[in-house]
Amino acid sequence: MNNIFHIFIKGLMFFLCIFLSFFANCQTDTVHLKEVEVKERYQFFPGINKSYCDTLHIIQSVSANLGEILSYEPGLTVKRFGDGSLATVSFRGTDPSHTKVEWNGMPVNSIMNGQVDFSLIPACPTDRINLLYGANSLAYKSGALGGMISLNSANTENLKHGLELRQETGSFGLNNSYLGLVLGKKMLKSFTRLSYHKSDNDFEYQNTAILPVQKMRQKNAAFERLDLMQELLLQNGFHEFSVHFWQNSAFRYIPPLMTNVFSVEHNETQNDQATRVLAAWNYRHNCYSSFIKQGFTFNSLNYHLNHYSGSYPVTFINSESKEKQYFASAGTRYCLSNNVQLNASLDYSFQKAEIFEEMLGQGYNVSLNVLDGMADIEVFPYRWFNITALTRIKKQQNNEPAFIPAVFFSFRPVQSVVIKTALSHNVNFPALNDLYFIPGGNTELKTEKGLQSDLNVEYNYRFGRKSLKNDFKTELDFFYTDIINWILWQPTQFGFWTPQNIRQVISKGLQTKSSFRINLQKTKIFLQATYTYNLATAIDDGYITEQLPYLPKHSGNLSAKINLSDFEFFAEEIYTDTRITSYYGSYSHNLESTWLTNISASYLIKLMNLSFTAGFRLNNLFNKNYQMVLWRPMPNRNGSIVITIKI
Repeated sequence: MNNIFHIFIKGLMFFLCIFLSFFANCQTDTVHLKEVEVKERYQFFPGINKSYCDTLHIIQSVSANLGEILSYEPGLTVKRFGDGSLATVSFRGTDPSHTKVEWNGMPVNSIMNGQVDFSLIPACPTDRINLLYGANSLAYKSGALGGMISLNSANTENLKHGLELRQETGSFGLNNSYLGLVLGKKMLKSFTRLSYHKSDNDFEYQNTAILPVQKMRQKNAAFERLDLMQELLLQNGFHEFSVHFWQNSAFRYIPPLMTNVFSVEHNETQNDQATRVLAAWNYRHNCYSSFIKQGFTFNSLNYHLNHYSGSYPVTFINSESKEKQYFASAGTRYCLSNNVQLNASLDYSFQKAEIFEEMLGQGYNVSLNVLDGMADIEVFPYRWFNITALTRIKKQQNNEPAFIPAVFFSFRPVQSVVIKTALSHNVNFPALNDLYFIPGGNTELKTEKGLQSDLNVEYNYRFGRKSLKNDFKTELDFFYTDIINWILWQPTQFGFWTPQNIRQVISKGLQTKSSFRINLQKTKIFLQATYTYNLATAIDDGYITEQLPYLPKHSGNLSAKINLSDFEFFAEEIYTDTRITSYYGSYSHNLESTWLTNISASYLIKLMNLSFTAGFRLNNLFNKNYQMVLWRPMPNRNGSIVITIKI
């Protein structure tokens, strides 16, 4: 990673300028509030079904990226092929471009391909991750035909003043470091995070793509990532000001396919750089609140590929992509009465993308303006019943305005049961690569349109003594999604690929998540289970596919955590059903179903204000040979040692 530390220093200097200007006119008189929450766009959406990504898996490993953490959630399909590889996430059989991601309200998706590479997002233990499936995503953003992931920084009000250090060393050159520092008092707080991840990924695997089958070691697969996150929070009466900064740098080698290990000399690399800056103002008093946010995003990606046969180049690609985005958002909430509440917001973004490929001398340079407005009314005729009617209007340059309605119901027949249902229409405009990529872009593409429906039933039961409360929670979701004008890239007779609106996709199924928490004096037990059944078929010019590629019909996991005094033991079992790998199953090479077992253990030592934790983790305990992407091997049994110090 040649320039990673230079970018890190530039990021620090950039943040220092913001820091000094931010405090130039600070007021010293304050009204201290008992509780303040400033990270969420809206505080109260009783009819919206918002799931919280469990932190159970986040705290088990320093090295985990967000893609790995999300793979444990029901209804999500994570496509990746090892540490540091491209990782995409799909909701309920939809495309990765149908998954929208926000960071503190600011969009993260690439404006070029519409997707997010989750391997570039560290899973920090202090982050709050919200999942909004299907129609529920319209409370935050349009275009999420599958769902939305909302990444929110930790509420610094609940963070204790102190320092946290983590170090992890493991198999295949794994080396990870994490630093978290919280400074300041109630009025003004600073939260700094520095995360570094490195791995060689030189594991052994059985190459089943060649005959005879051979044991080989993966080469040219190293990965390195550095993240700096800095946040400031100022509270002054009912006003709250915050500044967020995130610098991300990553460099990776991309290994050859298992089928090509002997064919040519392979040199494939990718260098990613991203800078995100966000400033926000929030006002909250009684039943009225408002917010204003502004942010900038600067992304660059350099991709290089060399294929040599002997001394002759077979393939040469050297491309550079740059993305710039200005984002602004404003919203308000007002209570007309105790039973009626109004919400409204308006988002604006200016997007500019440049890409140039050196060998062919081709590329494009495009800018775009996007407006997305939302208004809703929430009515509470009874304490046990709520109805929300929502509408969005989205206008993207060169596209007709899209009208997006939705309705949500929430019903509580008894204290321990909540039933929520949602029905909506949604649209997703083509990404810039779909329209302008050279060669293959198609400016005649239609907007993808979807009908989304969800039914959620949640049951909570608590029992036991007041000081030793036990609880059982289970959720059951039924879903149905019908998408038309699905954009699919296909090969042409001219040797390149081009996107077309040729698919209608119907995805339906159910997902469930249950947890059981038991408190027995010095022993605490936490059990969790998830399961997803997802049937998704596509109609391509009259041909009906049996199941979408890489989407298992059945998937799930079981996990257990036991705390005995200062000891902790964790175990999990992950199941993924058989998957086809092409759009037409009769010509597909299937990936076998897999059962994976991971375990970890740790011990905590406390000395006055210092806590020290030492532990280990073993992944793929039974040394299973498997693939998540065709002809891309996954690591066999591997482990790591983790040390954590908190002051």
